[in-house]
Amino acid sequence: MKTIATLTILSLPLVTCCTTLSPEHIRGHKWLYGQGYRIGDQLQFDNKTYSFKGDTILKSNLPVAVVVMSSGDLLGNNNDITIQSLATGEEGLYHEK
Repeated sequence: MKTIATLTILSLPLVTCCTTLSPEHIRGHKWLYGQGYRIGDQLQFDNKTYSFKGDTILKSNLPVAVVVMSSGDLLGNNNDITIQSLATGEEGLYHEK
């Protein structure tokens, strides 16, 4: 019984630590600049300035970057996206607001 309880407690961080974010999740949330390549202090894919199609970020309907990685936990905390400039290849990190 102690073994099962110990394994459950030890495995809990693994269950809640890693997930890939869906395009709908990325599109539906605000993102704050963290580090690296910057296209704005805040990204909101509301089709006014920025929009998101597939994995591509468009600014005024022109492709400027792609989302190369997304991560978060199952509780919705610590969600991040890593974007890459189409012009330079530089990468930047944004955190969900």
